[in-house]
Amino acid sequence: MNALSCPLSLSFPRVRRLPVVAGIGLICVAAHAQTQCPGYVETDAGSAFDIASIIRDTGSPQSALDKVRNAVARIDAGGGCSIFRDPLACEETLTLAHKAIAALQACASSSAPKGTTHG
Repeated sequence: MNALSCPLSLSFPRVRRLPVVAGIGLICVAAHAQTQCPGYVETDAGSAFDIASIIRDTGSPQSALDKVRNAVARIDAGGGCSIFRDPLACEETLTLAHKAIAALQACASSSAPKGTTHG
């Protein structure tokens, strides 16, 4: 047996394989449908923020939201964009971060279990 063989072909007769594969597919589709997060957000200037990656890296939309909010808060606490060499680039980045925050708030609240609130 080679390493790429499918374990389903060893365990299940051909007749039972289809319902098992279909069931796994439905579970994956249901899990994907629960997440209302866009893959990315973009500014009018064309800058993009990869929301899917930060969610994947942090583990949840709420954790990603917390991380982006923290980054914006650190910039604000440090004096805002005026302290950077290129304040216009900073402003564009903050605009993008605010769009990401809005999108993450929407999908974090839609993916939260019933009765749970995040502040």
